[in-house]
Formats: sequence, C-alpha cells, structure tokens
Amino acid sequence: VRHSRVAMVSDDLIWACVRNNSSFLRKARKPNATFTSEPGNLTGKNSFKYSGLANSKTIDLKADGNALVLTTKVKDIDANSRKPKKMTRSTKLSKNARAVAKTLGNVSAGTFYRADLKQAAQARVSALAAAKTREYKPIAKAQRPRGKK
Repeated sequence: VRHSRVAMVSDDLIWACVRNNSSFLRKARKPNATFTSEPGNLTGKNSFKYSGLANSKTIDLKADGNALVLTTKVKDIDANSRKPKKMTRSTKLSKNARAVAKTLGNVSAGTFYRADLKQAAQARVSALAAAKTREYKPIAKAQRPRGKK
C-alpha cells in the first residue's frame, strides 16, 4: 500500500474559505459586527488573529466545574493532520485565577507559542473566574410574621 503525504494548506487560505462561510458564525444586528463560537477562539471575534480554525497554533480556555481546561494545538503534522481529536492537547488547571494567569503567560509568551494571545487569554481567565464566583443562588423569601390568633 502506497501512502502519499497530504499537502497542508496555508492558514491564509483556510481563513479565506472560513471567513464568511462557517457554521460557527453569529451575526449581530449592528453593521460589521460578526462573532463566532468556534473552538479555539478566546474572544469570540471573527478575525484571523483569534480564529481557532484558521490558525495552526491556538489557545482555548473552558470552565470545567471548579477548574479551567487549557487546550492547545499540537504541532505533530504527519501523525495527526487528519485526526482532529488528536490535534489538540488539554490540560486541567485547578489553582486560583492568579496562578492560572501566570501559567497562561508562560505557555503563550514564555514558550513563544502565541505571545499575541497572552492578554486575551488572561482576560478570559478573569472573566471565567468572575463568572464562577457569581453562581446562581436562589433568594430565600423572608417569612412574614403571623398575626395573633
């Protein structure tokens, strides 16, 4: 059996195809306001810089109970180019928000992975931490005093 190598497509070509035609697009009522819900997009903006589909290196953060899950793309092209599940690596971060923000700084800028996403990733950590502290708690009704019988 002869195996042929699949030619990888450039990030710019993928972005040209995905920019206006994607199932993840969410168009707002304001003109020129297009958002996206694609995995790997930290801000939700439909731009090449934050795109999780078009970039070969992405950072994604999601809340999982009391911890955050950091997902990055793996650079092993030959083995995982056609296996989307194996293209990502996930790490569970269960420390406080400051420690997670420091870890993200080390992962993005410290290892030269995606230094331009450091600020967006740290903003996402603080937003997820704030949302975790504002969990829904039902308000108990105060009991009214009963009259004399």
